[in-house]
Amino acid sequence: MIERPYDGCGKCLLGVRRLSRMKLATSSPERQREDVLTAAASVGGHIIGWADDWEVLGATDPMTRPKLGPWLRDEQGPYDGLVAAAVDRLGRNVVDCLNTGYKMRDEGKLLVTYGHDGPWDLDDQVDENRFTMEAWGAQMELRAIQRRNRSATEKTRAAGRPKGKPSPAATPRVLGHPAGHQRLAGRPTPLACPHRRGARPGRSPSAGRLRRPGPARPCRPAGQGGRLPGPASSAGQDRRLGRGGGRGDLGRR
Repeated sequence: MIERPYDGCGKCLLGVRRLSRMKLATSSPERQREDVLTAAASVGGHIIGWADDWEVLGATDPMTRPKLGPWLRDEQGPYDGLVAAAVDRLGRNVVDCLNTGYKMRDEGKLLVTYGHDGPWDLDDQVDENRFTMEAWGAQMELRAIQRRNRSATEKTRAAGRPKGKPSPAATPRVLGHPAGHQRLAGRPTPLACPHRRGARPGRSPSAGRLRRPGPARPCRPAGQGGRLPGPASSAGQDRRLGRGGGRGDLGRR
């Protein structure tokens, strides 16, 4: 059994995992767990516990990390070494990684990472140089991330908007919309005539009925009753003027 309590076998290892940002879509914790278990099994060890530091930046000193720090300060009980998925899971600073590695060496404890053949031997020049190079690579990656984030922050500040929010110029506005911006559906809301009785805001007065082709009729001013005079049809004019409209006209049509 790869995970069991401390039994004094000399290879009771503590699993170390770290992630700067936890997201729902990430699978890094599961991948790190598989790598840690594989590395522990490769040296004949077993896991007695996990020091999982989620939402912890790589620049944080391992001695002050919430989960790993108490183990390194000997506040959590005995253990025989550390096992991690990579050197950068220990930290992204050369000094922090070397301090942790030398602490394990000076106390006679194991330091194991996935992908390295056996425990790290920092008394060996080749292993020490390789461990230092991997820690240096982790630090260079950290500096690149910090530089990229700093550049993005400066650009957003120069644009006059908070970081992570779109620019006001990028949000299209719709003239007359109560909210002053485009609806989620992507269609502006038609404005109703404010003088029509029973009209609801956001609903067109002509919605739901057909309309005859022709020029639009003007809106009735507020406070005036009656109907507005509209263009009379030619048949109505003929009837009022006495020009046909009888049965004889129907027969001739």
